[in-house]
Amino acid sequence: MTEQSNCHYSCRATLSREMVQHLFQTGLAWGKRLACEQDRHYLVIGECVVGGTTTALATLSGLGYDAKDKVNSSHPTCNHQQKWQVVSQGLQHLDSAHPVDIIAAVGDPMQPVVAGMAIAASRACGVLLAGGTQMLAVYGLIKAWTKQESLDWNPNQIVVGTTRWVADDPTGDTVGLAKTLDAPLLATQLHFHDARYPQLQAYEQGFVKEGVAAGGCAIAAALYQNWTQEQLLAAIEGLIDDYQQCLGMRFDEQ
Repeated sequence: MTEQSNCHYSCRATLSREMVQHLFQTGLAWGKRLACEQDRHYLVIGECVVGGTTTALATLSGLGYDAKDKVNSSHPTCNHQQKWQVVSQGLQHLDSAHPVDIIAAVGDPMQPVVAGMAIAASRACGVLLAGGTQMLAVYGLIKAWTKQESLDWNPNQIVVGTTRWVADDPTGDTVGLAKTLDAPLLATQLHFHDARYPQLQAYEQGFVKEGVAAGGCAIAAALYQNWTQEQLLAAIEGLIDDYQQCLGMRFDEQ
């Protein structure tokens, strides 16, 4: 799912059309399979893609959305100009509005897989796309792909869930982008002001804003167990404690 694209944007295409179709069909199959598991109320789908906010910008732009200066990034201050320079190179070679061609030219392998999973799963259960602007790009792709191919899906079953560090980042515009896409957006209010570990406090300093489905998992925990901020933080720090014990080492604590 996280296979790296085999070419830089300055080249013609990052993925073949055949590979994009294969990834999408694989996503459809997995979405159907996971949604049919017993007692499945909703599916949480996360991602981990290097450079994924740049490909999110490229995909959204290719789909015709005004996403410039709106996608987030791992930088404390979003590097919009750098991203747009890269995306502009890729868009120069795009001569089709078909979702397959857009992903082949400027997307990444995660996008068609997760789009397929969400489309298929939405027919049977809820779907929480756990991520920030990368998952908003997937949502935009879902809308375009289902319209282009006349695919059945249930938009009322899909939401995007992220962290407050993404949603409240003044150097991006995640909320505005969600409104542009007409995408339902949730954000956990989890914070690490009182965290024992400086690695967690880095979130509050702007150096980290999400994680692999971090926001979505926090939202799911709050909905499923009614966990409070204190319980969420205790659970997260407990996982770090256990991880340290397994490694036989200690991380710095405040």
